[in-house]
Amino acid sequence: MPLEVEAPDLENKILDHVQITHNNMFLFPADEEISMGDLLALVDYHRLHIRPNYLRDRKYYEGDHDINYRYPKPNYKPDNRLVINFPRKAITSFNGFFIGTPVKIDSKDKDADEFITKWSNANSFEDVNAEVAKETSMYGRSYYYVYQDESGVPCVVPASPIDTFIVYDDTLARKVKYGVHYRYNTQGQLVVSLLSVGRQREFIVNGLSGSYMDQVAIYALPYPIVPIIEAVENEERLSLCHDIVSLIDALDKAMSEKANDVDYFADAYLKIINAYFDDDEVEKFQQHLRDERSIVVNGGKSDEGETQVEFMQKPNADTTQENLVNRLVDYIYQIANVTNMNDEAFSGNPSGVTLKLKYQPMKDMADVKAIKFKRSLRDVFKCVFSVVQGIDDAAWQDLQFRFTQSVPQNLLELSQAFDNFYGKLSNNTLFKQMPFIDDPDKEQEQIKKEAAEGQQQVAQLTQQYLTDQQKKGGVGDATDNSAGTAKNSATN
Repeated sequence: MPLEVEAPDLENKILDHVQITHNNMFLFPADEEISMGDLLALVDYHRLHIRPNYLRDRKYYEGDHDINYRYPKPNYKPDNRLVINFPRKAITSFNGFFIGTPVKIDSKDKDADEFITKWSNANSFEDVNAEVAKETSMYGRSYYYVYQDESGVPCVVPASPIDTFIVYDDTLARKVKYGVHYRYNTQGQLVVSLLSVGRQREFIVNGLSGSYMDQVAIYALPYPIVPIIEAVENEERLSLCHDIVSLIDALDKAMSEKANDVDYFADAYLKIINAYFDDDEVEKFQQHLRDERSIVVNGGKSDEGETQVEFMQKPNADTTQENLVNRLVDYIYQIANVTNMNDEAFSGNPSGVTLKLKYQPMKDMADVKAIKFKRSLRDVFKCVFSVVQGIDDAAWQDLQFRFTQSVPQNLLELSQAFDNFYGKLSNNTLFKQMPFIDDPDKEQEQIKKEAAEGQQQVAQLTQQYLTDQQKKGGVGDATDNSAGTAKNSATN
């Protein structure tokens, strides 16, 4: 394996021709083609140094925390190991807030807008977005993988950073140069896919120590960019729980010790003083102290003091433990920037201002993530539109993405704001502020349609009314007799 060295004037690691930044981005010279040796070195570095961190993040999300692997206590001592799975709660809560309401995608091009709706439904794109968003919170990054099915229809799936990574060029623009995905086949061989603009190559790692790769296939790709697209939680590629792992471990330990204390008091030792037992019984108690859970201090004469029988108790630290647990929980929520719905501020019927203040840290984090996701989503549709007939290739540039966070809303306040701004702002702008309106353009079209139908219905009713009035007035029948006509005329 190539020797890793520190760059003399940079914080990046150097791995042959590749730089590895502090946030584990791979940078390759823009004017060079990657060699098989460089590719194999990158795959090995990812497998041995980066992948283990992701696997640990996944274990914590699944509730497999470090407390399960601590050194066991003796059998006679309580050894509870409670897992407070905050990573799962934090990631689920934040992404429910961030993308629980699906992203609204609008295009000025009606053909493109209709295609996006049908394509999103066919590819379950809302579910793909939700999965990518969850993985970015879990690992700090994730990927969209665009491909074509057997009929040539573009499809997209999430790709985990556990077995996928991107190589950027070393320019200031940091353009994507390669996408890499690796896996093991049924023969246990490592298969590596290398994607670049215009082609995809497949390799199998061979050799006794996996020292070289054989190219086994090559495919043409129709996309203008590499179809593996990175989505990030933040620019540093830090997971949502990166800064609170030590606090979570401390909370697991504190709660486990509290459970141990409960077991201890349930199995407290019985102390017997100044009671008479024969020597065999006393020896039995002393030899089986742990099993009998009794301590005997023998006495044989009445003047040696009153017999005492009571349970032994160790000092109670419940108050200290409760203070520690409460402080750990508070710090975990604060540092993770996730709103604690059990906070006292949510009791009763809090005002809209209170809700906004409590949600503000999580909203700020969601807004930053939304900015990152918009760039990734544009690249997804840049690939998709490039292979769809009848859609302008450049239509992806005009796409509008709207992320609506799931903050409790006061509909009365929204209606009052709508009335105040009506006529001062365009209807399209006003409708975009209403969280319950999915598509502002379609909503306006529906309003126009209903207004036209209402006008048509009113016109029909008016015409029917006039016709009825004419019939009541006797107008229109030329065969009426003269007396009747005169009478009707006079009446009219």
